[in-house]
Amino acid sequence: MRSSNRQGIHRSLLAVATAALLLAGLTACGSDDKTPTSAGDGTTTTVDSAGGNYDAGGGGGTSSAAGTIVAKDFSLTDLTVAPGAEIVLQNDGSTKHTATADDGTFELQADGGSTSSATTAPSEPGSYPFHCEIHASMTATLTVEA
Repeated sequence: MRSSNRQGIHRSLLAVATAALLLAGLTACGSDDKTPTSAGDGTTTTVDSAGGNYDAGGGGGTSSAAGTIVAKDFSLTDLTVAPGAEIVLQNDGSTKHTATADDGTFELQADGGSTSSATTAPSEPGSYPFHCEIHASMTATLTVEA
């Protein structure tokens, strides 16, 4: 009888674990917002109105209320945002990096280890090239679109 009790307990635990995984999956799929994607490979990052990164498809993306520049593997991502939007430098590397506008309109700094800092995007639409002050080969562009 002990063997059948153990089998029953194992079946009950398996059922509870399966139900928990199913519930977690349903909770994660319950939003109609854009699907978050990972940045950091030098591609353009565009964000939805809730601040989540998403791939806008062809055509270069759309402007938005907030956005994140990712520093990773000694590269910076391009970003497209609305005028005056919050922009964040997310440093996913282990070395300190900056995102400094070539014309001086903004500067962000973040130590390594998934740290970040934030500022406000320029209010004038246009392209704003930027670079890392510490690593001159790290360059990208902030595009501000109305």
